[in-house]
This record gives sequence, structure tokens and C-alpha cells, in this order.
Amino acid sequence: MPPRRSSPVLVTGGGGFIGSYIVGELLRRGRHVAIYGRGELTPEARAVLGPAAAVPLELGSVEDLPRVMAAVKRFRPEAIVHAAGSVDTGGLLGNPHLASRAILEGTLNIFEAARLFGVRRVVYLSSIGVLPTIQHEPIDAAHPLILPREGPGSGAYGAAKAAGELFGFAYQQAYGLDVRTVRPSAVYGFGMRWHSANYMKQFVEPAVRGEPVRVSHGGSLPRDYTHVIDVATLTAAVLDAPDEADRVFYAATGEPLVTAAQAARIVTELVPGASIHIAEALEGEDLHEIAFRGVLSIRNAQEQLHWEPAFRSLREGIREYVERYRAFLAADGGATR
Repeated sequence: MPPRRSSPVLVTGGGGFIGSYIVGELLRRGRHVAIYGRGELTPEARAVLGPAAAVPLELGSVEDLPRVMAAVKRFRPEAIVHAAGSVDTGGLLGNPHLASRAILEGTLNIFEAARLFGVRRVVYLSSIGVLPTIQHEPIDAAHPLILPREGPGSGAYGAAKAAGELFGFAYQQAYGLDVRTVRPSAVYGFGMRWHSANYMKQFVEPAVRGEPVRVSHGGSLPRDYTHVIDVATLTAAVLDAPDEADRVFYAATGEPLVTAAQAARIVTELVPGASIHIAEALEGEDLHEIAFRGVLSIRNAQEQLHWEPAFRSLREGIREYVERYRAFLAADGGATR
């Protein structure tokens, strides 16, 4: 069925970090967009979208099925980007019931509403936290999620995200609902949340404000740091992917991994006078995370969607973050911290 271009794309969580960039990218591409989320746009999201952006907003939680249904009925979207849901991996790691309620229940509600109201496609923002210990590199969409003796390395968070992916396939098989998955890796950029496990916010923003940074662990942990703009452009590309394209794509750079300590050094080079110290030792969540960190393949996105990340270079991505955060502070955004 061809897209109903006069109908909007509904972005859940569109007032948050990744969601606001997705909304901005879709607007840039000339799409009509509506947002469904828990609250009003954050000051950072407003800065991302710009003062001229006028996007309809429906307040509500994805865990509330009647409200989800009402929002989908109201907007009659041609597609849904499901970016809502907790990304507090540490808080959800050992709490399966909370992870199920905060992630899986909302995802199932979105799929059900999409099915009932004839939505053309759902793009689901998952995570590389669905991966178990790495079995081969580069890691592609064919990498297993379940091994004979283990499952997702990020515990309950990864299990809930993986279950959402599996139910996407179930809805496709049972009802023909077109569900596609994007798995972001170590997303960073202006507007990110403090509880992000990749430390980039803890490096960049205090450094720009002239404050010393001390992190007690995690310096040796390697990641494929992915700029939020690249997550947004890949999501938009998946939204318009041909029917025969794959159903799972990694939002990543595809480059060799970079440790947190290396990322901190880049920040000190880009922010004169910055003082950042991060200990090399791995503790707590680091020990879970290191098992599923590996070089990621973006080949199917390149070949099938003609997508390329704009920020393969972590230095250039951090530079963009630094400049945007400085502009935010200069516009009195610092009062919102």
C-alpha cells in the first residue's frame, strides 16, 4: 500500500532526546509529523526543532492503551516511529517486571493500535543491548540474540527490547503489520540524558561550562559512539525503505570501537582548559556491557537504503555537540539545567 503522504508520521517520545531529532529530520524531509509523549517538549528538544516548528502534541504514556488508541485514531498516521520507552539501562538491568512494563507493554500497545487503525509501517527503536556475548564481528542483523547458555547482555532492559522485536515479527506474520527495527549504539549528542551509560554528557557539558570532570570507572570500555543525527537519518531512511529491505538495521558508524577514555581525550582537545579524568577500571554495568560491544555492520543500510552516517568521525561528532551546547547556553539555556 503506498504511503498516505497527507497523513502524519506519529513519533512516540518525540519530545525527548532521540525522538526530537527524528521529528526534526522528518520535518526537514517535508513530512507531516505529530508527537505522542509523556510531557511537553524539553528545552533541548525545542532548541533542536527550532522556534518555527509547529508539531501537534498529544500527551500520554505508551503504557496506557486507551490513550494510545485515542491518539492514533485522532491523527490517523500513515506510519509510527516508536521511540518512547525508558533508556535507563542501569535502572532496568535487574528489574524484569519494571522493564516489561516500561518497554514491552508500551511497544505492544503501539503495535496493536497500528494494526487496528491500518498504519502502513512501524519503525521500532530497539538497542544493541539485545545482543549476548559477541559471536562474530562485524556484528550484523544475522547475529544471534539467544545462545545455548545466555541471552541479552543488558539483562531485563535487553530482554524487553528483544521481546519487542520478536513481537514485531509476530504482528507481521499474524496481521501483515510492517514492523522495522533500528538498533542504536551508544547514542550521544546535545539533549542526551544524564543517566546515559556512555558518559558523553558527563564529559562534554561540564567541560564546556568550565567544570572539572571525574569519573570513577569505565575508561577502558569500547563503544561504537553514534551521533544522534545519524540515528535520526537512518530512522527516516528505514521509514521509507522498500518492502523487500531487511527488517533490522544498526544505527552505528561501522568504524573501530573507541574507549570512553579516548572519547574524554577528544573532548579535552576540543574544549581548551577542560579537565577530565576517567579511571580505566570496569565496574558494575561496565562488566555487563563489555560483553556485547563489538564492531557493528551498517552494510545493509548502505546497500539497501543508500544511507551513510554523517559523523563517522567521533571528533567531528563531539565538535558538533560542543558547538550546539555552547549555543544553547548562550541563548540562556543554562537556566534550565
